[in-house]
Amino acid sequence: MEGISNGIPANNCSESEQLVKPYVPPDVARELVTRLYGLAVQSIKELVSYDDKNFHIKVLEDYDNANIRELCPHGYILKVLNAKDSQCESIIDAQNAVLNHLTTNKTVTCPRPILNKGGKFKSLEKLYGKSTEGDEPVSSERPYAFYIVRLYAFIPGKLLYGKSCPVHVWYKVGLLCGTLDKALKDFHHPGYKQVDSLWSLKQIPNLVKYLHVIKGPKRKALINEVIQAFSDEVMPQYDKLPKGIIHGDFNEQNILLEEQANQETAGKDYNVVGILDFGDSHYSCYVFEVSIAIMYMMFEDTVDPLAVGGHVLAGYLKEWKLTDLELSLIKCCVAGRFAQSLTLGEYSYSLDPGNEYLMTSAKKGWSLLENFWRVPKEELYSTWKEIISCYKSGGK
Repeated sequence: MEGISNGIPANNCSESEQLVKPYVPPDVARELVTRLYGLAVQSIKELVSYDDKNFHIKVLEDYDNANIRELCPHGYILKVLNAKDSQCESIIDAQNAVLNHLTTNKTVTCPRPILNKGGKFKSLEKLYGKSTEGDEPVSSERPYAFYIVRLYAFIPGKLLYGKSCPVHVWYKVGLLCGTLDKALKDFHHPGYKQVDSLWSLKQIPNLVKYLHVIKGPKRKALINEVIQAFSDEVMPQYDKLPKGIIHGDFNEQNILLEEQANQETAGKDYNVVGILDFGDSHYSCYVFEVSIAIMYMMFEDTVDPLAVGGHVLAGYLKEWKLTDLELSLIKCCVAGRFAQSLTLGEYSYSLDPGNEYLMTSAKKGWSLLENFWRVPKEELYSTWKEIISCYKSGGK
């Protein structure tokens, strides 16, 4: 999840000691799973996360939870939400409702929420911060905060991130993205009325508040130029753009693949099988959704980054149509997401130096944005249209 949390004061913490990202050592994760879900833990593996704590949990056959009919064969994901987002329980209810809607209707493969022993999809737990004195016992002197704890069925597969995929995989990514938007077109939940994340594309004009973290005048000027273009071209049209519940973070680390043999090349091929992490889902413009997907797919090396949009759009448009106005804004929206990811990544890193996960986009993102932004819109769209036409004629 790409989120920024500035923290909340824990009940016995000073502001400088705020506990945003939870401290969850393996023994605490094991205790949460056993106490809340009645599962006997066999193994625990911590997963990479932006500002939460996630674990892949495998369990033994014995369990004590009347709300679980049968065990998930591939295990579970334990998610301990950061302290700031844990204050927004109605938003978490909305996210769980989306996942239940999709898994019940079997339209898109995504994590299925698991009921705890109390019959709830979440609980708010008091967790202590890391001791500065080693492994001292928990005491009233230790800082603490409250965190929402959830459990999901684990979906087997490989993340798209870092895979050498044939170009048709980007088409399948677009297809999944369009299928998801189509599946959620009639979904509503009051919790989404409260979502106002910095990672929503409509917040791009507010990036000017964070420009001070950008190093170098050339990069700062580039980001400022994109922000201004988005403010001038996209925001005046915002009320006219079709909207619904979108995933909001359709990136390469949230897309699941299934490996399969390629009959023609005798090499590896992949099928796109699912989408993870609805932590940034919100009510917004559909054109933002596909633009976010295009931006993140440009980071993969198996296709010309400037051509990626054509492949993703070809798949997306097969399931979900865009108006001429929406299509005309895609370049600016893609660039806006680049600016957002690079700027907020730098800002988060300034708060948590050493957390290299926060800088994932920066490694290639600056050169990608510069090259993408300098290509004339007419030239870019001509390339995309040619690729889309090729799919329509059966050429891909």
